[in-house]
Amino acid sequence: MKNSRNTRHSQGKNTNDSFMFPDRDDTYFELPDDDGYDSSIDSGSYDDEYDDGYDTFQDDYDYEDEPKIPQRGGRPGTGSGRGAKAPLRRSVDGGRYGESGEQRMYKKASRDQEKQIRKEEAKRPKGVKNREILVVMYAFIFLFVAVIGYFVYYNALGSKSVINHPGNVHIAKLQEKTTRGRILAADGSVLAQTVVDTSGNETREYPYANVFAHVVGTSEINKSGLEASNEGDLLMSNINPLTQALNELKNEKNPGDDVVTTLDTQLQQVAYNALGNNDGVVVAIEPSTGKVLAMVSKPDYDPNTLEENYSYIISQEGNKSLLNQATQGLFTPGSIFKILTTLEYMKEDSGYNNYTYTCQGSILLSDGASGQQGLSCYQGTVHGTQDLLHSFSNSCNASFANIGTQLNAASFTQLANTMLFNRSLPTEISHVKSSFQLSDSDSDWLKGATAIGQGYTTMTPLHAAMITSAIANGGVLMEPYLVDRIQSNDGNTVSKNMPESYGNLMTASEASILTDMMIETVNSGTAASLSGMGYTIAGKTGTAEVENSGNNAWFVGFAPAENPQIAVCVLVENASTSSSYIAVPIAKQLFQAYVN
Repeated sequence: MKNSRNTRHSQGKNTNDSFMFPDRDDTYFELPDDDGYDSSIDSGSYDDEYDDGYDTFQDDYDYEDEPKIPQRGGRPGTGSGRGAKAPLRRSVDGGRYGESGEQRMYKKASRDQEKQIRKEEAKRPKGVKNREILVVMYAFIFLFVAVIGYFVYYNALGSKSVINHPGNVHIAKLQEKTTRGRILAADGSVLAQTVVDTSGNETREYPYANVFAHVVGTSEINKSGLEASNEGDLLMSNINPLTQALNELKNEKNPGDDVVTTLDTQLQQVAYNALGNNDGVVVAIEPSTGKVLAMVSKPDYDPNTLEENYSYIISQEGNKSLLNQATQGLFTPGSIFKILTTLEYMKEDSGYNNYTYTCQGSILLSDGASGQQGLSCYQGTVHGTQDLLHSFSNSCNASFANIGTQLNAASFTQLANTMLFNRSLPTEISHVKSSFQLSDSDSDWLKGATAIGQGYTTMTPLHAAMITSAIANGGVLMEPYLVDRIQSNDGNTVSKNMPESYGNLMTASEASILTDMMIETVNSGTAASLSGMGYTIAGKTGTAEVENSGNNAWFVGFAPAENPQIAVCVLVENASTSSSYIAVPIAKQLFQAYVN
């Protein structure tokens, strides 16, 4: 075979510097007279026969016996003459070896297309091209700003709501690496902490037991309160990164962050003790900031033993003991609602200062069906002739029922909505909505009952405390909050909540008029037992009749009236007497403990 190939090569030399394909005597290259390559070969026609011959050559040809291509004169490596580099080896139709005809046609089409595009680009005005560049640039800027905005929102607001969401599946993973942080009172007192024994077993402890039960909540069974709403914070660790790394190496958990509350330990204890064995609620708020100073709900439970006593509590008391009645309980407000009735009457009748009514102890009003029904003052007390101020301070039901029949139901409903009935309250504290219902088609009796806080009206004690706080703050409601800040276990602040204004529930003038009426209630009305405290107190009592459950005794108020430090709401359920004798004394203890 080797001799045969040499023979063919020799034949190629004898035919004017040509050589033959091995194994194909009818196919040969014609070497050019110079080293250049004629690009016009690329435009030659494609022949499948040549491709077939090439494939055979590619597979069978022995490159060791490849003939030396004759070189013409010239210096080696100069590209011409003798010693020049051999021209690029090409197939019969002008393409490179290893390329099919289709590939060569595709490359040529691509080159032609690129040339055409460059020509068209060159013809386009520069302004058009610049506009397109600007459009693309602005699009990228917009996307960049949107992404940055999302991360700013997520880190500032979104991450907190996501990580503290009860359905967060990552909570379990956080628990594996982090020991739950502490919950602290405003003065640093420990309200909840995790104790780890020598075997690594963790126990959640609540040093104040029942006193903070509902507001702090529990972390295991019946997860609730701050333990639930701030679980993500408690399971995040922002201690020194080096310490975290060392704990990781030692396979030890990192201590979770602490939740520092706005709660006043002393005031909370006073409120808890003042309620005694009564079922009820105490809420205290700082009017100028919205800080929740105290929140007590009874009946209660001991969170330290809840897991072992859970079945018994449910079987004996239902879930009432487990609910925070301050935020989850809806109660008929009774006469504390006269604050809103007074405000609506002042808005509708500019001559409210000329109002008078002679109280006979009760009033008969049409019920729209069987005739008339009566609404009575507490224990049928006859108040005689009164103006609006004394109707308020004496809490005269007959007078306010009379006012209720004169009010526009649609306008009254609008005011109630403004005062946050039938909607969520502006707070992160979990709660239920208060309710107000009234229409022009309702009977005079129902309108009168609604005006004195009966009818279909219900509200939470937290809501009542918020309205009172807004009056104390010149009509401006500060959004109530329980968490002052989140801090790492080593005391560094991670985040801090600042007071936020919801806006005006009423004008400053309206708030001032209501304050004067509430001061009169304390000085000479139904809350007179609060007078003589050494500072001015503004307040309003209420006794709500509850079907088959006795009366609910209410008190809302604030002190000092000139520069309020605290606004309170007291509710005693199933009271055996009026609010003057049970709710007001509880409020008195709160004022004594807190007001400087």
